Amino acid sequence: MKRTILSLLLTTAFLVAIVDAQVQIRVPRISQGAKVSQVIGLSEVSISYHRPGVKGREIWGSVVKYDEVWRAGANEPTLFTFSDDAVIEGKKIAAGTYRFVVIPAKSGDWTLIFNSETRNWGTIYEAKYDTLKLACKPEAGPNEEWMSFSFTDLTPASARVVLAWEKIRLNFKIEFNTVDKVQASLGTWQLLNNAARFAIDNKMYLDKGLDWVERSIALDKNARNLQTKAELLAQTGKVKEAVAIAEESVKIAKEKDPKANTRALEKMIADWKSKM
Repeated sequence: MKRTILSLLLTTAFLVAIVDAQVQIRVPRISQGAKVSQVIGLSEVSISYHRPGVKGREIWGSVVKYDEVWRAGANEPTLFTFSDDAVIEGKKIAAGTYRFVVIPAKSGDWTLIFNSETRNWGTIYEAKYDTLKLACKPEAGPNEEWMSFSFTDLTPASARVVLAWEKIRLNFKIEFNTVDKVQASLGTWQLLNNAARFAIDNKMYLDKGLDWVERSIALDKNARNLQTKAELLAQTGKVKEAVAIAEESVKIAKEKDPKANTRALEKMIADWKSKM
């Protein structure tokens, strides 16, 4: 009986030891993960990375060695994902996901690299997979305890990416061909008119905007797209033509509905006439 009890106790202890060995306690990482993304026009950039801290250490030339590849973060590789083909500081890169690494320099430009190998651990870098390299001049900035990526100078076609850590800033411009994305979605007079309004609202692609609104008018001439054309003409300095088209827009709107509210457009016409 005693042997049976002892055997049972030993078996139970053995099983508990096995279960304990299999239990993994999840604790926060020292360099915690982060994700940041930005819609640029009709495209998107997302960045996945881990954020190391300064923690009173000397970073540049010590924690991060000069003239050696740095993973631009910690733990797993820092990854950039582009939803569409992009241009980075004038250099083309295809849509997709890329490992991002940096080679700091004690003086002069630093090297930024987008690399197509994304599965290996963050410190495993193979130059044969490099897709794009560019030089970037580091800039001084206020102390940033935890490394970060952010987006600045946003337009409908571009943005600047800023990597900040300690008192160093690296920033570079990413651009997308927004106008081609808009062009690909057009078909009806309404969509063409909306695209032209986009050009007006952002004060860009004005020549394309005029082309779009002309195509809209060819499909269905109406007060809305005539007003759009008038505003585009005014933005390009063709005020006299803008007044004539705007007055036609008001006339068509009131013929269709005598109670149509055209006050805003009539105010624009008066403003344009004062500049003639």
